[in-house]
Amino acid sequence: MDDSTATAVAADRLDTTSNADQSTVSTLTYPISPDYVSSWTPVRALSELIANALDEDPNARVSWANGVLIIADDGPGIPEEGLVLGHSTKGAGQIGQFGEGKKLAALVLARSPQIGEVRCETVGYGFTPSVQRHRLLDGLVPSLSQQGAELLVYHLYRTGRVKGTVFTVECSRELADEARGRFRALTEPGYRPPASPGQCVLDGEPGRVWIGGVLVNVQPDLLASYDLPLDAKGLQNRDRTVVDAGALRTAVRAMLATSQDEKIIDRFAQHVLGGGRLAELEQFFSEVYEPYTRAAWRWWARTHLPDWTYYTTTGNEEAALDLIDNGYTEVAAKGLSSYLQRSLMDLLGVEVARTRQTRHYERSRNKTTWVPNKALTAAEREMLTSSRDLVRRAIGPFALDRVRVYSASEESPCADGFYTPSTGDTAIHRDVLADRHRTLLVMVHESAHRVGHRGGGRWLPIRDYRDRTRGFERLLSDFGALLLGYLADGAGLPDLVAVPEPAGRQQRLTAADDPAVPAVRRELAHLLVDRLPGAITDGGFRDAKDLVASTGVHPDYWRTLTKPKATGHRQQRGGRAWDYDKNALLATAAGIHPPVVWLGYHLCEGPLHGRPRTKWGQPGRWTKKMRDAMERACTDLEKLGDSYTQHIPALRALSEGQSAAAMDSDSWHAPARALITLERRRLGLDKHLPSNSGATGPVTAAAADDNSSRHG
Repeated sequence: MDDSTATAVAADRLDTTSNADQSTVSTLTYPISPDYVSSWTPVRALSELIANALDEDPNARVSWANGVLIIADDGPGIPEEGLVLGHSTKGAGQIGQFGEGKKLAALVLARSPQIGEVRCETVGYGFTPSVQRHRLLDGLVPSLSQQGAELLVYHLYRTGRVKGTVFTVECSRELADEARGRFRALTEPGYRPPASPGQCVLDGEPGRVWIGGVLVNVQPDLLASYDLPLDAKGLQNRDRTVVDAGALRTAVRAMLATSQDEKIIDRFAQHVLGGGRLAELEQFFSEVYEPYTRAAWRWWARTHLPDWTYYTTTGNEEAALDLIDNGYTEVAAKGLSSYLQRSLMDLLGVEVARTRQTRHYERSRNKTTWVPNKALTAAEREMLTSSRDLVRRAIGPFALDRVRVYSASEESPCADGFYTPSTGDTAIHRDVLADRHRTLLVMVHESAHRVGHRGGGRWLPIRDYRDRTRGFERLLSDFGALLLGYLADGAGLPDLVAVPEPAGRQQRLTAADDPAVPAVRRELAHLLVDRLPGAITDGGFRDAKDLVASTGVHPDYWRTLTKPKATGHRQQRGGRAWDYDKNALLATAAGIHPPVVWLGYHLCEGPLHGRPRTKWGQPGRWTKKMRDAMERACTDLEKLGDSYTQHIPALRALSEGQSAAAMDSDSWHAPARALITLERRRLGLDKHLPSNSGATGPVTAAAADDNSSRHG
């Protein structure tokens, strides 16, 4: 402690009282049971006085010199109400609200043989406490314990002090140091009480629990120490000797589950991966939900764990042996329960040991006998091509993509054709190609499945697009009405819209070239894929899958962004990319500005999201969720400045319903498309700039295989 400070405070105390009448003017007596606060120690009592001083004055001075502890503040002093039990002016931002702390501290100090004289001098008066044993009415009042009562007596006198309060307590330096050490504000320069949910402290001995920087508990089995916010006083009992276990567990887990601090993550990860156990209130792994926190854990794993890892659970021992033979490294957390271990490994991106899952093509192998295009006769090829083009002219270029021919199928043995939702392919039986009427019937039927599933043109995706459903029947009827309209008008079918031809052996359009998908989504998909090689190189990733895994975001997000869906598509499993933070993590990993990615994919959903299907595309303000996300994107665009900010007024006008957003026009997507063009120029991708219908070429996404189902 600073002895010069102590001397200065002592001198100040003597100066203000030298002319005061320190003879007793009055006494104030509190009858108290001898057992009251018997658990309090002198250190706790001194801590109470220090806490009161810091509440009144954050710059309060606490020092020890010549056997005297001096606690001085420049607060307003102790008014008359401060001597009344039950009265307190403290609010939610201060420790203690029961009006008893000062009295209890004085009682404990006056009782203790380790403490000498205690004196308090405040504005206008001072007092010295003492404890006397007493029997009420000189023993005439019956007593069961025969202990009688203790009298806490304040001997009051007048002083000339005009501000602040000074307590002087005769005690050993050891007691003074221990009491002072309980306050972070006194031992850590620049300390400020933490905001909610609190602060995890790694320095010093672990297990300490503070509230607003005041030590209230020590639990040596903890891995770190914790400073709770001042509004967490409900964690304590009345005299601050016990911390509520349930509330403390909630507070500590909230701190750890939201922390992105690499040092905190490193301490807990290294501890549990080394076989260490965790106290119950620090078992937080299953409660980490925030995208940026999960990304921080995933990045730690990328930095500290080997490239090929696994963990073992019961029943996976044989798979583990196989993985070892293939060069994998086992990661274990043997001190955790199986549930917590699973949650931890999910955070780290470590998969359970198991044999590789059978891929979809292996499950369905040999169930359909496909006929290669070169094996068809010239007449069959002509029938296939002309019928496909005719349907696309009548319905739209999105009605059919790849049409494959088969000779036998265990998937749909009684059907003339089927549609595969996972790929968008249509299959037609070879025998059907001998009859033009049957060929057109099958293709129109399967195109209704495809349009119902994927949407396009005037049609939005529907859930009931399968056979014998009302939605599918309504769509077929709509097709019939459309064809009758062409017939009645006598104008013939529209010309066939040019669609990019598929490249290589894939023989189907990629999702980023599907004409049913809005142009803005197609352009975003090509931006992400064109940028992908540079992002992999810049970030030191192995491949696209490694890039996505480093963010902790589910691969469905990346798959959805790079294999876009038609407007209004509502997939029941997977295909979700709404969360702004998760979009931002993927965008940052790819080196693209986050608002561009979110707007590029979601702007076209604005008039639909959160509205009943009957009101899709109708005028009016967008839903609050969409408006909030739009405002966040606009705020991020403002930070980018330059050409990015000029699109903000148009975006805000759209979300407020001040600009038309008709579903049969995509002209209002222009702000997002312009932002994508800006990103291409910034990243030097102008030479890959796609046309309005999207660039050709396959789109590679880091994603698991899609589950496929077939419908006749």
